[in-house]
Amino acid sequence: MSERRLGEILRERRESLNLSIEEVAKVTKLKKSTILALENGNYKELQEPIYIRGFLKIYASVLDLDYNKLSPILDRELRLAGKLEEEEEKNNRRLKLFFLITGIVITIAVFVFILVFYRNPVSLIIRQETQSSKVEVPQQVKESTKEVKPLEKLVLEESQPKEEKITVTETPSQVIQKEKEVSVEIKGLGYSWLRVIVDGNKVFEGFLNSGDFYSWKGKEKIVVRTGNAGGISITVNGKNLGILGRKGEVLEREFLPE
Repeated sequence: MSERRLGEILRERRESLNLSIEEVAKVTKLKKSTILALENGNYKELQEPIYIRGFLKIYASVLDLDYNKLSPILDRELRLAGKLEEEEEKNNRRLKLFFLITGIVITIAVFVFILVFYRNPVSLIIRQETQSSKVEVPQQVKESTKEVKPLEKLVLEESQPKEEKITVTETPSQVIQKEKEVSVEIKGLGYSWLRVIVDGNKVFEGFLNSGDFYSWKGKEKIVVRTGNAGGISITVNGKNLGILGRKGEVLEREFLPE
């Protein structure tokens, strides 16, 4: 992998997942120009290396790629583009400024301490002795000072009516309405892109990892589209349909109430 260009690795992985630049931009919140710059290796169009590494980490997580394996390739290409020299120079300047400010703060703190101590050392000793001579109040005395409720307050509390729980039973019409609903439960078996539309409204669009679980209910229909049908297990209206399709298969299914 180290001999290949970073942009080729990103582009091939995105195309294997059947994802467009627009879909990736919507999920990652990255600009399309940023995604294209990463795939084309146009690092001069991007910002400082620290931001470029952040962009790559987000993009790699969406594509299910190991950022730690891609990071050395990125550093090599950034060095060829002259980006790392700029970052190292800025880091050196920041480090020098940090040590300078730290030295000034320490010097001022030491000077103030010496000035206060040698001007009035007796007051410091008296203050310490006063603090150490505080008498701790016994626990029994503290407990005896707790507030006692007056008799009138106790009578009012007893006379107030207590809330009663009301049980609401479902009418036959409500039961019939529930029977007409369509329910879909999805469990992730692997990494897969997923989009779910319930009654014409898009309720989910993103990436599903192994072990993730989601459920939706609708009155008319639920449409499920995935980029890896073999990475999804689905249950519809309480019936376990198992794996939605083959691994890597792009599939769209529509489910209606029963």
